[in-house]
Parts: sequence; structure tokens; C-alpha cells
Amino acid sequence: MKLPILFNPASGTAAKDPDALLRPLPKELRDRVEPIAFGPPWDFEPHLAQALASSGPLFVWGGDGTIHHAAKALIERGCPVPLAGIPGGSGNGLVRGLRTPLEPAGALRRLLEGRELRMDLPRLDGEPFLNLCGTGFEAAVAHRFHHLPGRGFLTYARVCWQLYHRWRDSDLEWEAETVPMDAGPGRLARIREAFQAPKADLPATAWSLCFANLPQYGSGLWIAPGADPTDGALQWVTLARPSWFDLLAKVPQLFREGGQSPLRREGRLRRATLRLDRPLPWHLDGEPGAQRDRAELSVEARAFRMQVTGACPWT
Repeated sequence: MKLPILFNPASGTAAKDPDALLRPLPKELRDRVEPIAFGPPWDFEPHLAQALASSGPLFVWGGDGTIHHAAKALIERGCPVPLAGIPGGSGNGLVRGLRTPLEPAGALRRLLEGRELRMDLPRLDGEPFLNLCGTGFEAAVAHRFHHLPGRGFLTYARVCWQLYHRWRDSDLEWEAETVPMDAGPGRLARIREAFQAPKADLPATAWSLCFANLPQYGSGLWIAPGADPTDGALQWVTLARPSWFDLLAKVPQLFREGGQSPLRREGRLRRATLRLDRPLPWHLDGEPGAQRDRAELSVEARAFRMQVTGACPWT
């Protein structure tokens, strides 16, 4: 029995060609896998059974939303096999954060030769996510983007522009167990840490707020560069509404892995109860979530099985 590669023909900006995916692989690797078209209503049961019978992992070729649904199916069944994400969406935040190659055939080969990572499993009001969840401006964008026929960075940027002027800050109240931020590796990071002002408390207001298990939104935007999916904590990040000048001078820094931007505030927590001044939309891994004015964030340490490549920095 072969390992299934589930692919969503509707995700991403380019058509998926299973023959092109497998063609570059050596025959012994091609013979191990079987591409299967897949999508809503997301019945993973027969494919999980096939992956388990083949000693896993379960390969999913698609965007963050498709991978999110596969992760939920695995979690409901106790994670019997690891999940292997092949980039095939418009943002690919999860696989970018894990440093998986963005070329699908290369990613498949490296994952077949890869290893298992036990990564943290965060939850929003009990609902799991792998990469990040959030509210405020970013969630409003995710909800609008979800209902558009087009995909890709340009469509996402257009939605951001449409909501940019109308979205206002929200007041926040917290009960949380916080964790100190690491200075980061290297002498320069330690020097910068020594001269910086004391870390700010949890934010009292936010325009856009996310809780990150991995570093990337997707499309190259490093929202939480210090996020570590194996440390038992989430990184909270707020973004201030950028001015016209900021769009040119400060926002580009967010697209550099080590970029520093005054638009971003961040910290770490293990759990939190958050209250907002009004019901707001939320998203989980970019998938629209229910509106809420109260949220519980928690983390199960090392509770999810993920297949990664040798380039993944965590063990």
C-alpha cells in the first residue's frame, strides 16, 4: 500500500499536476506514494487508514487551510501518523515556518527523506491550530479573503487595502501566564537585548493581534521571528496600523527574517484568558473562526506529530 498524497485542486494560485510532482523523484520514491484529489467535506478517514497501514506520514499538498483541516482530523484520532505539508497554497505560512522547500517536488523528496518533529499544539477555546491564530485587522482580512474567488498575494493585498482605513483598535483585558522573551542567538542579539528598554506588559489595545506557534504569516511575512514550536509557549504579536510613511519604511522590515520594526510588539505566554471590548472575528491558520469577545489560549507541549525536512531548525 502506498502513502497517500492528498491535494486540493482548489487551493493556491496554480493548478496542481500530480505527474509533474512525481516526475523528478527517483523510482523508488515514486513507488512509495499515491496522489489523491481531495477537498470538502474533508472525509479523511480512509486516507488516514491508508497512511497508517503504510507506516505514515499523511502527505497533504495544499495551502494552510487544507493542512489545518488535515491536522484537525489527525488530532481527533490521537495523531496516529505524522502530518507532512507540501506547499501548494497562496501563502504557505506553516511550511515556510518549518523551512520546508517551496518547490513541491523538492519538498516531497525532502519530506520522504525527513524526520518526525514533536511540536506544540496550541488551542483557541479548545479548537486546535498549528501555525497561528489571531483577531482584529488580520482576522477581518482572513474572513474577507476566504469569500473571494481569487487567491494569491495581490488579492490578499487588495483586501488589506480595503479594510486598512476602516478597522479600529480594540481594548483588551488579560489574565495570562507570561514567559520572558529570549534574546536570540548570537552576540549582536545579546548586545541589543542589554540596551533595549524593559519589555512592555501585555498590550491594553490592539489593531491586529496574533498568537504564533511558528514565525510566518505566509508570503514571506515574518510576524513572529522568535516563535518556537517546541518551547511550550505562544508568541503574542500586535501590529500597529502603519502610516503612509510606515508602508514604505517599516513594513518591508517585516519581510526580513531578522528585521526589526517598531510596528510590531511581542511577548510570550503559556496560557491566557483574553477579553475584548466587542465581539470580533478570529482566524485559525488563516481559516475564518467564530466572532467572540472572550478567548482562552492554551498550549499542549509536544502533542502534535509533524514530518519535517533536514532544514527544520527544531528537534
